[in-house]
Amino acid sequence: MRRVKFAAIIWLFSAMPVAAEDVIVALTDSTPNFSMHQPDGSITGINMDLARLLCQRLELRCRYQLMPLAALVAHVRDGKAQIGFGNLTKTPEREKDMLFSRPYWRSTSVFVGHRDLAGHSMDDLVRGRKVAVQEGSRQAKWLADKYGGSYIPVPRPTIFDVIATLPLQQAHLILAPMMTVHPFLISADGTDFGFVSDPIDSGWPVHIVLNKDRPDLQQRLDKALEDASRDGSLGRIVRAYVPFDIF
Repeated sequence: MRRVKFAAIIWLFSAMPVAAEDVIVALTDSTPNFSMHQPDGSITGINMDLARLLCQRLELRCRYQLMPLAALVAHVRDGKAQIGFGNLTKTPEREKDMLFSRPYWRSTSVFVGHRDLAGHSMDDLVRGRKVAVQEGSRQAKWLADKYGGSYIPVPRPTIFDVIATLPLQQAHLILAPMMTVHPFLISADGTDFGFVSDPIDSGWPVHIVLNKDRPDLQQRLDKALEDASRDGSLGRIVRAYVPFDIF
């Protein structure tokens, strides 16, 4: 009889639903197409919609926090956030501090400026000009490594602030992912501006990042991300914001 009762107790506890894990998800603030503030106070964008989808499929109770890229990296590194959507690419330095998901899109970066700057070689385009980049970004590092002191850096905390330097005449050029600049170029404020260089390279795979101590969550997130790609959910999210392929 005791064995029956003991077995019944084990079955009862195993049948009880596991409480959802509380997770803090950091996203970059004011990133066109990816995480954008709306007038009603809501947040929309590819990364926001994907974060919600993955949290639902992984049965996580997620709290979303928007912040500049440099703060996002620090939050994930220090364990203040478990997951980060910052459109981050792998670098040796970052791999020491955080885990990376499977890539979910490819970032191609280009110089944007007044249309009359088109046609210059990249060296001549950059030389002596003010160039705005997002602080802590791969673009900022690439620019500093390649052109050193030949240009005047104009660092800004968010992509929104980087783009704003053009109509405000605070920079001659910006270097940013094509995906994030697209909404500006088709807006009234972007009429006089355009892509003024070829892409700086063939593009960098972009990843979701996770705290270094969460390889368990990394494995589950990779599986959910793969499923979202296979069943078309990721493609539907992307096409709600841009009319072209980003994979």
